[in-house]
Amino acid sequence: MAKLTDMEVIEICPKPSMDVNDEFEEVVGFDDDVEIISEYLKRRTSTNLDVISIVGMAGIGKTALARKIYNSNSIIKHFDVRAWCSVSQIYDVRKLLERLMARRFLIVLDDIWEGKAWDTLKLYLGSNYGKGSRVMVTTRNEKLAMYMRQRTDPYSLPFLNDEKSWELLQKKVFQGENCPLELSNVGPLVAKKCRGLPSLIIMIAGILSSKKKEADLWLKVAYDICSHAFETKMSLKTIQSSYDHLANHLKPCLIYMALFPKSYEIPVSDLLEWWIAEEFVQDIDTWRLEELSEICLYDLVSRNLVMVSKTRSNGKMKCCIILDQVREFCLRKITEEKFMQLIVPYSYPEEQRLCMYIHDRTMTSDFKGSDPKEFIVHPKFSILDRKNPFRLLNNLRLVRVLHLLDIYLDNSLSAEFQSFPHLRYLAIFAKAFDLKWVSHLLHLQTLRVRSSYIMISSVIWKMSKLRHVDINEFPVTVWEEEDDIVLDNLKTLGMCRMSVADMTRKFWDKFPNLEEVKLHINEFGDHVSDYTSSALMNLDTILPWYLKCLSLSEMFLTHELVSSIAKLRYLETLKLSEIYFAGERYWDLGDYTFEKLKFLKLHRVFMTKWSCREESFPCLEYLVIKSCPKLEEIPEAFVDIIPLRLIKVIDCSDSVGNSAVKIKIESEEYYGSTSIQVHILKKDK
Repeated sequence: MAKLTDMEVIEICPKPSMDVNDEFEEVVGFDDDVEIISEYLKRRTSTNLDVISIVGMAGIGKTALARKIYNSNSIIKHFDVRAWCSVSQIYDVRKLLERLMARRFLIVLDDIWEGKAWDTLKLYLGSNYGKGSRVMVTTRNEKLAMYMRQRTDPYSLPFLNDEKSWELLQKKVFQGENCPLELSNVGPLVAKKCRGLPSLIIMIAGILSSKKKEADLWLKVAYDICSHAFETKMSLKTIQSSYDHLANHLKPCLIYMALFPKSYEIPVSDLLEWWIAEEFVQDIDTWRLEELSEICLYDLVSRNLVMVSKTRSNGKMKCCIILDQVREFCLRKITEEKFMQLIVPYSYPEEQRLCMYIHDRTMTSDFKGSDPKEFIVHPKFSILDRKNPFRLLNNLRLVRVLHLLDIYLDNSLSAEFQSFPHLRYLAIFAKAFDLKWVSHLLHLQTLRVRSSYIMISSVIWKMSKLRHVDINEFPVTVWEEEDDIVLDNLKTLGMCRMSVADMTRKFWDKFPNLEEVKLHINEFGDHVSDYTSSALMNLDTILPWYLKCLSLSEMFLTHELVSSIAKLRYLETLKLSEIYFAGERYWDLGDYTFEKLKFLKLHRVFMTKWSCREESFPCLEYLVIKSCPKLEEIPEAFVDIIPLRLIKVIDCSDSVGNSAVKIKIESEEYYGSTSIQVHILKKDK
């Protein structure tokens, strides 16, 4: 089967995007372009398939414009299926076509340099697509755009005019605040020096936002950068200036991101944990490391060196992308500063921090060379032997980060973990898993395991540096508790499978600083009386006092349980899944108040009616309701919850969706607020 080189489906189902602070994906000055290209995509043509190419020089905003169009509500509603493909990954065409067969689709081919990807896609598409299907392309090459043309001529993206350039600069520097009077004259001059190039404006804004608001300083920064802006090597010189203005602790964080392929969407949660494992982020108060890591990433985003590509329903960053020119710059820095070695087939590293980053799929030769200080393996891009991935790594005793979730490990390889005593991060996929395999890893901070059979024992208490444990549905009944030992550093624990009888204060006291827990209750049955008389009715006195995120699944929801959850004073996120009711399927919150709850997700909560007061959720910002087929509507009280920003309804009845829209309309009428977004999806694949 042939491959469509450099393609990866980023999104298949219609899933509207939401920015971290509503600014990261703003496109200034492109409103007319959005409207014109959207009409091209939606109009009827004599041919079923058409190609719309956006053409322009590097940094002019082709990808940003394409993303805005791709995520617009009118496009989401018009196409049955959408796929974003970037020229940096390998993606099997067959998997893509399975989702496109006989449906009206929109495919975006971002940053195309040659016609090979289009030729391959066109070959395998044949006539297996719905009427009105479209391919949107971004490219710097106008000849290539003409080569791919079906009916619509390429769309040349113009430079921003002086007015729009100044508007963009202000948005990025002042974040919605007014420009100080002393900069009102010099600001437009700085914007003009960028000659209408959005990427340059954004880069300068990232520098100026961290500087004093002084006219002379602004002019100096603009001159230093813009004087090189249109030379052959302008991008690297511009980025060098931004890099020089970074705090020292941010520089390795940025350079580290170059280990990922071009345009790869980096999972934020993984990235932050890798930074911590590599000790790029340090603090005397170690429990704040995750918070500090997130601040570092926000800083890189605010300086426009990194872009947020996906967000979670709660508004937090889910995936990010290092900009192409920035990655190119970082690759040079890697070589100059011997930060890491990017290994390609048959290339061997020198004595320095090492990162495995390999394009092919077959490499079985033993790794040779000096023992590195660090070694990162991410097999999604690497060429490890899948039968024995350790063969290449058996001499690398100082490896810190090992990510093997994409490789199925045979149990016979369990002894291989003895070779990595310095691991801080381990993610594996195994048929069966015994914690004893990794009990010697006393520096381990993150442990992620996907396995069908889990064996946990008292060795867990020796791993005192653990911060994040994510083992799919592991039973805690087999834990042998040690009276005097606690895991002070543990912050997240999931998925924890427990029986009602095991819910004891003694157990949860072992994790005094736990902030997030996913809890699955065994022995569900039909005995509601067992629940009402159990410790589950007193979660607030059992679970750690500082708990911020709680996920509960397969439980009866009783008044006593709701009351105990509401008493968790610091709870910000609550997710309920597979939740049942005894007798009448009616969830009445009564006088209960979730004081600090910001995010509420209800998935397969089997209720028909739901009532609450505006005081029930005074701080709620995000409400997600998924697959609740019996629910009739969302309570009207949500109209008066002022902080509410998003209502997302997935695979529910029309009446639930209609009630969400009604809440938005009434909120706008009563409070003049337009901040509530409503997303209604039939499926969330």
